[in-house]
Amino acid sequence: MNRQFRGAAFAAAPFILGSTAYAQSYGDYTAPRNAVVDAAGARSVEVEAAAGSLRIEGKAGLRQVQVTGTARSSSQRGLSEIRLIAERRGDVVFIKADIPDGDWRADRDNYSAALDLVIQVPQGINAEVSDGSGEAKVLNVGALEASDGSGDFSVEGASSVHITDGSGNLRIENVGGDVTVSDGSGEIDVRNVTGSFTVETDGSGSIIATDVRGSVIVENDGSGEIEVNKVGRDFRVENKGSGSIDYTAVSGQVNIPDRRHGRRGEER
Repeated sequence: MNRQFRGAAFAAAPFILGSTAYAQSYGDYTAPRNAVVDAAGARSVEVEAAAGSLRIEGKAGLRQVQVTGTARSSSQRGLSEIRLIAERRGDVVFIKADIPDGDWRADRDNYSAALDLVIQVPQGINAEVSDGSGEAKVLNVGALEASDGSGDFSVEGASSVHITDGSGNLRIENVGGDVTVSDGSGEIDVRNVTGSFTVETDGSGSIIATDVRGSVIVENDGSGEIEVNKVGRDFRVENKGSGSIDYTAVSGQVNIPDRRHGRRGEER
C-alpha cells in the first residue's frame, strides 16, 4: 500500500510529546503521541499502523485529521524512539506509527513496543489502512482499502470495502457499495451491504453473509461453514474444502459445489 508522491507539499502540525509515565499495571512505559493535520481539500487519508490498537472514525463537519495516540514500551529508551508521523502529502493526509525493532537491546526477545491510535477524520473520506497487529476499527469512511496482519478488524459504515486479512475475525456492516475480502483465518461476518460481497480466498473460519442486496460469491474457501441469508441476486461458491453450506432467501440463482463430489454441505 505504499505510494510515491511527487512534487507534494507537506504541511502538518507537529506532534506533541508529553511527559513519560510508568504504568505499573502493565509494566510499560507510556507517553502521548498526538497530532493535528489540515484536511481541507484532502481526498483520502493513508494510515500505516503497527502494533497497537487502531480506531479510525469519520466525523461530520470535521476539516482536520486529529490523532490521539499512546506510545507503550517495555523500556524507556524504546519509548523515546516511538514516533508518530502525521503530515499532508498533496491531497493525502499521511499517518504512520514508526516503532523501532529493538535491535539495540541484548534481551530482544523480551522487548515490546506499541502505539495505540485514535484517528478522527472527515466523514466519508476515502481511507487506505495498513495495520500490523492489534484490534482495529474503522467507522464512517468512504472507499476503504485495508490490509491487516493479525487481530480483529471491524468496519461500520463505508461506501465500499476491500480487505486483505491475515488472521483474526472480520466484521463488516453498513456498506453502500461492494465488499471484497481475502482472508487467512478467522470468522468473516458481513451484514447490510448494498452492493455485492466477494470472498476471493479464505483459509479457515466461517463465512456469514446477511442482507446483501447484490450477489454473494465465494471464489475459494478452505474450511469452515458458509451461512448466507437474504441475498438480492445470486449466490455462488466456486471452490469449497470442508464445512457446510447453508442458505436462505436467495432471490437469484444458486450455484454451489455438487454433493456427488463430496464438496457440498447442507442446504435449506
